[in-house]
Amino acid sequence: MRDVPRTPGYVDTSYLQAAADLVQPIKKRSYELLRIAPNQSVLDVGCGPGIDTLAMAGLVGPQGRVLGLDADPEMVEIAQTRTERAGLTERVEHRQGDAANLPLESRTFDACRSERLFIHLGDPSRALGEMRRVARPGAWIVLVDSDWGSLSIDSPHVGIERRLARFRAEQLLSNGYSGRQLFRLFKESGLTQIEVEAWPVVIAGDGQLLRYLTKLDEVERKALEAGVMTDAEVATWRQGLEYAERQGAAFCSMNLVLAAGRVPKT
Repeated sequence: MRDVPRTPGYVDTSYLQAAADLVQPIKKRSYELLRIAPNQSVLDVGCGPGIDTLAMAGLVGPQGRVLGLDADPEMVEIAQTRTERAGLTERVEHRQGDAANLPLESRTFDACRSERLFIHLGDPSRALGEMRRVARPGAWIVLVDSDWGSLSIDSPHVGIERRLARFRAEQLLSNGYSGRQLFRLFKESGLTQIEVEAWPVVIAGDGQLLRYLTKLDEVERKALEAGVMTDAEVATWRQGLEYAERQGAAFCSMNLVLAAGRVPKT
């Protein structure tokens, strides 16, 4: 595997697939709001391993085009391999590219999308500006992003839980509050017909999945290193979660925010 620089909060293909399984209804809703029609050209920025580009291939039809861009060449390679296996190379392509400087011509796409990308960006307004630049007049732009500030894990140790949630949002991601920023970013960018929806994501009863998707092992370790928690507090916190897991009562929730807006026709 190549030595690729990783942004804070980087996750691998296995994580992305597990998260995708959990948020399928949100993905489908994002496709609906793109208003994709047969023969159109669609762009997915931060496409990862091609989960959404392959799903949207059926919406554009045989004469349409879906392009996925990702900064990580390994993700692009995986996405392109999946495309070849699916027999969709005639309509789906993946390339390496920077969301803040899209290597694409202006006014090229009928719809543009990204999902859980802006949490990794220090300047999300620039990325949205680039998506607007490459979108045709009248095109829809749809973004889905996480608000890690809304993460809530059931625990008898609320003080520790709140510290960890804030630490995760502010220290382990470039932009952990990205979901709540989307409406403002859309307004500032001049998009019209803006629609915003909040979708709760819930994990109930599966303590291992909870730990995995919230990356609690990493959060706890780095919180210790940063002096946000003591060894005794981590031990107490874990005991509470382990008890809940034994009872089948592990629970967490978080909001994803979905925003759709249209590029003005004039």
